[in-house]
Amino acid sequence: MRITRFFIDNYQLTIIIFVLMLAGGAYSFFTMPRMENPAVYISGGMAVFIYPGAGPADLENLIALPVEEALNELDDIRKINTTLRDGLATISVEFEHGTDAREKYNEMVSAINAIEGELPDDLHHFEVLEYTSTDVAIMQLALISETAEFSELDRLAVGLKRRIETIPGIKRVEIHAVPSLQLRVSIHTEKMAAMNISIGQVVGAIQSNNANIPGGTVSLGDRSFGVRTSGSYSDPEELKRTVVGSYMGQLVYLENIADVDFEYEDNNYLARYKGSRAIFLSVQQKENINIFRITDEIDRQILEYGSRLGHNAQLMKVFDQSDTVERRINGFLINLYQGILLVGVLVFFAIGIKSSLIVILAIPLSIVIGLGIVDLAGFTLEQVSIAALVVALGLLVDNSIVMVENLNRYLKNGYGARDAAIAAVAEIGWPVASATLTTILAFIPLIMLSDKAGDFIRSLPVTIIATLSVSLFITLTLSPFLASRIFKSGISGQKQTSWRLFERLINRVVRGPYRKTLQFVLKWEIMTLLVVLLILGASAWAFRYVGISFFPKAETPQFMIRVEMPEGSSLERTDRAVKWVEAILDTMPDIKLYASNIGKGNPRIYYNHFPRQHARNFAEIYAELYEYDPREFPRMVDWLRDVFGRYPGAEITLHEFEQGVPMQAPVVIYITGERVDVLRSISREVEKMVASKRGAVNVENQLDKSQTDLRFIINREKAGILGVPVHDIDRAIRMAVNGIEVSRFRDKDGKEYEIVMRLPEGEMVQVGDIEKVFVTSLNGNQIPVRQLAAVEFLTEPSLISRFNMLRNATVIADVRSGYNLDDIMVPLLDELDNYSFPEGYGYYIAGELESRDETFGGMGRAVLITVISIFGVLVFQFRSFYQPLIIFSAIPLAVIGSVWMLLLTGYTFSFTAFIGLISLIGIVINNSILLVDFTNRLREEGLDMDTALIEAGKTRFLPIILTSVTTVGGLLPLTLIGGTLWAPMGWTIIGGLLASTFLTLLVVPVLYKLFSRDITEIAGNIKIPDLIT
Repeated sequence: MRITRFFIDNYQLTIIIFVLMLAGGAYSFFTMPRMENPAVYISGGMAVFIYPGAGPADLENLIALPVEEALNELDDIRKINTTLRDGLATISVEFEHGTDAREKYNEMVSAINAIEGELPDDLHHFEVLEYTSTDVAIMQLALISETAEFSELDRLAVGLKRRIETIPGIKRVEIHAVPSLQLRVSIHTEKMAAMNISIGQVVGAIQSNNANIPGGTVSLGDRSFGVRTSGSYSDPEELKRTVVGSYMGQLVYLENIADVDFEYEDNNYLARYKGSRAIFLSVQQKENINIFRITDEIDRQILEYGSRLGHNAQLMKVFDQSDTVERRINGFLINLYQGILLVGVLVFFAIGIKSSLIVILAIPLSIVIGLGIVDLAGFTLEQVSIAALVVALGLLVDNSIVMVENLNRYLKNGYGARDAAIAAVAEIGWPVASATLTTILAFIPLIMLSDKAGDFIRSLPVTIIATLSVSLFITLTLSPFLASRIFKSGISGQKQTSWRLFERLINRVVRGPYRKTLQFVLKWEIMTLLVVLLILGASAWAFRYVGISFFPKAETPQFMIRVEMPEGSSLERTDRAVKWVEAILDTMPDIKLYASNIGKGNPRIYYNHFPRQHARNFAEIYAELYEYDPREFPRMVDWLRDVFGRYPGAEITLHEFEQGVPMQAPVVIYITGERVDVLRSISREVEKMVASKRGAVNVENQLDKSQTDLRFIINREKAGILGVPVHDIDRAIRMAVNGIEVSRFRDKDGKEYEIVMRLPEGEMVQVGDIEKVFVTSLNGNQIPVRQLAAVEFLTEPSLISRFNMLRNATVIADVRSGYNLDDIMVPLLDELDNYSFPEGYGYYIAGELESRDETFGGMGRAVLITVISIFGVLVFQFRSFYQPLIIFSAIPLAVIGSVWMLLLTGYTFSFTAFIGLISLIGIVINNSILLVDFTNRLREEGLDMDTALIEAGKTRFLPIILTSVTTVGGLLPLTLIGGTLWAPMGWTIIGGLLASTFLTLLVVPVLYKLFSRDITEIAGNIKIPDLIT
């Protein structure tokens, strides 16, 4: 090859080129962003509406229906999920994968803003949040104090927040569990009624006196002056002296009928760190930033700031993602180093010192230079990209092994070192390039997977393709150059044959058992094929016992505990249950720390964990162990679940972190319909079905929860006769129960506070206290609300959920360790299909099964594209349709080994196992290509069919065995200690490669003999143009 000759003859340029490439790759390795998991992008967002006092049914009519109708007009919508709880509505929209996330978010915001006028006027707050990969907090901190006021803790937290936000790469710092300070106007309704002052008068007086209206400008001569009006309140005393009316000829000030002071809002979110009162800070980073650079600077700020807190407060870390990233990346790097060492030892004993140096050198060069390409492609260093290096490890030496073995053959025939290198590459250059291309083609379709799982795994094919391409380039250029310099002219590079036990063993196997076996199968070719078909059929039958799964548990020393009390439970009751859980955790020596969140979910610290919004009957506890033990952790989880199940009157569930694509739960079933009572009845039946399945845990029917509320039924006719607007009655009730924001106050430092009007603290409306609330009639009389509204108890759903514009009930569940999803879903789907749903009602399966079916369907298309692409390359190379089919026989042979290996090791056919199977397609046919190509050459030289096949098998036996052994050796560390995510992929490749290697050496010659055309038809066709040239 000219490219080989050029790099050998111009060695100075060769050295410079590879030094520069190596330097660029090394720079990328040390500067690449490091993450725990790949970024998974979801095009969409979530609209959050806060409307205190409104029940789920009210929220549905007032907010959900108009917002859903507006959003449904947008294009490319995949799902609309709505959840309505007391005072809180969340509407999530997911668009089709691959759409422009920023553009779709802007469309979503515009659609909601367009109907803002249709939403309630007294809606407390709403915002639209964009789904981004940086929503996950890289660090959670706890500011702990049992005695400090919230205002002091808030001041300290704000100071630390401002310090951290100055660090380059920080996106946002949020403070949690701090009640807001508000300027509260606690009105005395009896005094107001006695003075004939209405709530509307007070609200109007405050708003009119707090208006800041620009007066414009006036001209005086040659100058103009800005005109300032009275402006807004600048001091709480001004608010107190607001005139709200008159009584008996005297002005009535606000302070005469109300207490005005700064107070904390009702605390609906409590936080503790290891049982001590605390507030939390969560830190989020920007995209494509090296997490270690950020956390090192944060640690410095924490150390410096914490030393100034004194004895009244303490600053502690709750969660630091960099620890997890470092542990995971280091684990994979250790797997990589172990694989390199194992491959190096195998190659060393197989082909000797000099040859092994050339082969092994290709590994670090391919990895480092390949990482430079991965970095340029915009990918980060995380568990998937590092696992890709481990997968590629054994493949990187394949080309060099074939080249070196061929070079040694020419050296033994008396060629000089330079001529031997050029001749060796000229002979195997195209087959090696073709084999590499077919391997690359197997991974290219994985890049095009257009779903969330595709985002998760995309760095794997990119990394493998980059390193394999570099490896091919090294094989054709640097390796021949080094061989021409290391080996002596006319002397075999394998001079030290006396100690080459591996080669002698291989030669003994080739001359004895292999030759005899090959002669036997060539004689009984039909019987051989029948036996192979029988084994293939048995493998297909055995696959049903392997099972199918998607992604395993995260295998991290962290978990979440969720506490859910009956609807209507107070925050104090929920807190008592949390303290009971904390007492259990305090008895466990393996627990490193825990952080309790009462009234809200823990900040989002894991990409597959979604915290719940405010709810007084809900709590979430984040717990972390000192270390993860794969044997003890499941036992501890089962023990805790058993203990938590004994607590009366609460649902306490433990949730392990899941790997893979984000989803609500592994088991998610939507029952759609219109009437809530019918949905509740059906969902209870479905809940029983799920709970009866072995492996189902944390079964939850979100609709099977109701709450008892007080309902004020307004007598509209009576209100009309007395001239009382219904709106005034609703506002009076709302003011009494929750308070209403009437305006805002800004202090001299520019800090803004809500001005909230409500009943005095401790005097919230009771059933018997309704007479404390008054409204004003048209003639100015004060009328108790109880005369216009009756009170009754009403039981209604505590939650209403909607899916794609329809009401639905949702049943969710987790999968217990030791089981897979199909253990639950296969029998469940049979029951659901046989269930008699009323007309207009049905079910929809989401969760892991939906994601798995979508992803596996896409991967099935990827397999088809891979097979067609590789077949096209082989047809072009061999100028034949028969011989590519012969080469493709390696694929079903590989499947045999993969199935039985998964069955023996107890792993299911998971997402990564599917990735391993696709990888096998490109890997296993390489051996067939070498065998068929060399057989063609021998037949072209005049050898008969059987002699050519036996000679080709003997000659290519060592390279085929070596490449397979090195690939297996490189994968073993990741497979054995890489965790449940990568073990199925490793065993799939190892099992398939071992079976395919063994059977290829026997079956491919049989198929060649049966189906190849006569040599006169293929003579000349195998001389393929040197495309590399």
